[in-house]
Amino acid sequence: MRAKITFTIFFAYVSAVVAITLFPIHRHPEAYWTGEPWWTMVHWIPGEVDAPSFVLNVIMLIPYGVLLPLLVRAADSVRRLALLAALTSSGIELAQFLLGVTLGSRRTVDINDLIANTLGALVGLLILRLALPHAAHRRLIRPGETERMADHR
Repeated sequence: MRAKITFTIFFAYVSAVVAITLFPIHRHPEAYWTGEPWWTMVHWIPGEVDAPSFVLNVIMLIPYGVLLPLLVRAADSVRRLALLAALTSSGIELAQFLLGVTLGSRRTVDINDLIANTLGALVGLLILRLALPHAAHRRLIRPGETERMADHR
């Protein structure tokens, strides 16, 4: 039952992240971007970011760092979670880029978002480990973990 609740919360959270990062899609006519090449929407230089944007991107992936390790055993590791968060953030940035290039929505693609999102997931893992310091307690929430633990007894 705990796993179903956790999964439902995670699904709602992921839906909200998609809604925030990709929608609404404002299609602009080609003339709107005349003279501005597509690469101007890509920001590759780390550190050139306004503080509120960075903080909001950190906050956005904190729930990811709390919930994913409760659902997936492999995500209960700093390195693996950092990799998964970076891949997730890269997916968001890629989707924003593709929407910008194909539909002209022109959301910026920013390396700082990737850094902040990954940091946010790691903060979430820290919060999870402070709340449930023992791996055995975290396992009680994961789908199928309680059954596997009972089988080994």
